[in-house]
Amino acid sequence: MDEVIVRGRYVLTDARRGPAGILDDGAIRVAGGTVAEVGAFAELSARHPAVPVKGNGKQLLMPGLIDAHCHGRGLSPIQKGVRHDYLENALFDWAVMPVLPPELTAGLCAVRRLRSGCTTVHHNGFDSDSPDAAAIAEREIGGYLDSGIRLAFSPGIRNANKLALDEAGFVESLPTDLRTWARSRAIGDGDAMAERYFTVFDRLHQRFDGAETRILLSPSWAHGATDNFLRRTKALADRLGAQIHIHLLQTPIQKAYGLRAHGKPTLAWLDDLGLVDRNVTFGHAIHVTEADIALLAQRGASVTTHPSCNLNMRNGLAPVWHMVQAGVNVAMGMDDKTINDDEDGIMELRMIHKLHRTPDFDLAKPALDAYAVLAMGTVNAARVCGFDGVLGSLAPGMKADAILVDLESVLEDPWLDPDFDIVEAFLHRARGADVNTVVVGGRLVIDDRQWRTIDVPALYAEVRKVAAKGISAAQRQNAEMLQRLKRHAHAWYAGWSEPMLTRPYYAWNSRD
Repeated sequence: MDEVIVRGRYVLTDARRGPAGILDDGAIRVAGGTVAEVGAFAELSARHPAVPVKGNGKQLLMPGLIDAHCHGRGLSPIQKGVRHDYLENALFDWAVMPVLPPELTAGLCAVRRLRSGCTTVHHNGFDSDSPDAAAIAEREIGGYLDSGIRLAFSPGIRNANKLALDEAGFVESLPTDLRTWARSRAIGDGDAMAERYFTVFDRLHQRFDGAETRILLSPSWAHGATDNFLRRTKALADRLGAQIHIHLLQTPIQKAYGLRAHGKPTLAWLDDLGLVDRNVTFGHAIHVTEADIALLAQRGASVTTHPSCNLNMRNGLAPVWHMVQAGVNVAMGMDDKTINDDEDGIMELRMIHKLHRTPDFDLAKPALDAYAVLAMGTVNAARVCGFDGVLGSLAPGMKADAILVDLESVLEDPWLDPDFDIVEAFLHRARGADVNTVVVGGRLVIDDRQWRTIDVPALYAEVRKVAAKGISAAQRQNAEMLQRLKRHAHAWYAGWSEPMLTRPYYAWNSRD
């Protein structure tokens, strides 16, 4: 669209403004891929009578949602036949999952997000260390861009501890018949792997990073990265003005490893390396201390929270309420493992809103505000993805990424108090299925529930065809060996986490 007016019964311009950010019977005028004007629909339409109008005047118009943390697998582990479990178990179990071509995974990821109102996705790569890693990433990026979704993309690697934490010790603990096989699949030369990673990143950054797409850096896990790799990553990010995304303290075993490996909490170690900073985001950050939260806030670092994934993976509950109170920038991520297994961004925001309501039983202590939660899926997430100041709100000069949400199920099923706050109502009652229209950069991607960019039935047919072929004999043999290793990993990690679980952040119930 060259120019269009998008109208709503309600227009949420910026979640950070609270109720002051709501316009009744408002609209935006989109021109050249950006928001040109915001105001009353009657005034905008009168000034621009020849500009076409989208929206029936009964909907909620709001910024597009942003998934700030996904791994681009397309199909979930459940769809690939693997049950969710503790992360330390899942790392062995996932080996049996079929791998789809990158164009299909990108297309599926885009469809599953766009249909529920996510206009931007951050694809966080995992083990981007194969000889053809750059070519695979380029095909993935192409698939996303063809779909119409806005993209932040980060290739990622672990250049330490790929098989298990304290990998060298774990390998030596194995019986002789497994030790040789495991040693051949351990990291080996971490510096050489890091060098290959920077080659991949440079190629992607030079080709794709720009005003419409961001390429981020990602040492995949804090506990899977060497000091030298982290220092080089931070220096490069600072030089390029790029964002860094790192998994952190997803499990209590990882928390215990940090103390064992560094003699101090993991975030204190990262801070010594300069990695706790405004251009760094930590994924999950569940098992953080009070001192960690204070440090995150002091340094201006961000966190992505993924409540459905954390429940599915039996990780625990991140202290999001406490982070918000401390002033940490918290953003929503879905991590390919949402509660309904459908990547519904609206539902994921509801999960954040519902799970973080009980820091204690002080009746005067407020729960998370609906606007603060919606900010996690818009402006806060824009910052994480490298789009700070250009995405996440509807204001003149911002990129025109917006959605129209039908409100029948919110307002008319069968009734809602007309004075009730519309954002509270949206967060309590709306679903991804209520999204009617999706605009990305002024381009109609979904128009009155009709796809403009993707042939979804054809995509699904191709996915089913490829997935039905299953996995190769070599992949199955590798998966069987990893299942043998998994039993030894249970013994290796036994007792690590017990001292980490003594004083929870949230009050639920008591066994006494």
